[in-house]
Amino acid sequence: MQRLYALVQFSIFISMTAFFSACQTPSESSPSPPKAVIQEKMTLEGIPSASGIEKIGNRYYVIGDDSPYLFTLDEEFKIVNKTTLTATTSMSQGRIPKPMKPDFEAITSLELEGQHFLFIIGSGSTEKRNIGFLVPVNRTGPGKPIQVPLQELYGQLAKDQKVVGKALLNIEGLAADEEYVYLLQRFAPGGQNVLITYSLHSLTPFLLGRAAAPAPMEIKPFALPELENISTGFSGVTSALRGRLLFTASAEETPNAVLDGEVYGSMVGWIHAHRLPGGPLSNPTVVVPITDKTGMPYKGKIESICILKDTDGLVEAVAVTDSDDGLSELVVLHFTW
Repeated sequence: MQRLYALVQFSIFISMTAFFSACQTPSESSPSPPKAVIQEKMTLEGIPSASGIEKIGNRYYVIGDDSPYLFTLDEEFKIVNKTTLTATTSMSQGRIPKPMKPDFEAITSLELEGQHFLFIIGSGSTEKRNIGFLVPVNRTGPGKPIQVPLQELYGQLAKDQKVVGKALLNIEGLAADEEYVYLLQRFAPGGQNVLITYSLHSLTPFLLGRAAAPAPMEIKPFALPELENISTGFSGVTSALRGRLLFTASAEETPNAVLDGEVYGSMVGWIHAHRLPGGPLSNPTVVVPITDKTGMPYKGKIESICILKDTDGLVEAVAVTDSDDGLSELVVLHFTW
């Protein structure tokens, strides 16, 4: 029976891969089909509900959606420092209870007026999740966190039907480059997957507490393929060269942006942030399911990704997962297209 189930699962995966490969444009197609294969994985001991990862120099920075800490990891993925972001008094068994958690979902590095920061944001799906932090970073590590109230920024997005449709605001991805800051709104029933773009120039005064929240410069909905007949939603993003964004998405059977549900798998792909739209919904240039080395679908919920190496046709990346029971996993994957 187990063998029959494995064969059925493999057949489903082959069908999905063929469908996902069709997202490529003719100019971007290659002789070998695109694939994303996990090379190694490990449990992140001491880090609950990992939801974001960023690398600066030889250090990794990880957040959890129900943890009050910013964790600093060395190149062996061992914790070398914990920076307190929010109060720890409400913690129970190392985690903040769901009704009270800040729901830190995304992290990126950016430069504001010559200073390097880590920017950490909550999802915005409840009032307690409208919070962010700027953490200055230098060669010695992270400095004192600066709280950034996001109520005004998130309030604008939550009222915009082009962003939320009939669903709740639920920001799950964050990336930045020299000119832009990108947010990803995750699909939920009644809504859709949306890329929200701000110019860094317009957002900087707001982040530093000097001006009102700016309007986005672009709001772009995306169509993503299903996994096992379950709609997929953006879960993470990082910026790359030539205006590309490397994103992750996962299939989770849940009725809204707050409740957890069964996870059916994750995928990774490329989108172009500034390519002219060809219709009401944009498509990724390529997107594929994440598998193990045997070709079987990876059933973890990828939450965030950062690039280690980006060469022609190959990306080596590290990603973190959240199992919703507090356990966290780190995976190293190779993405070819």
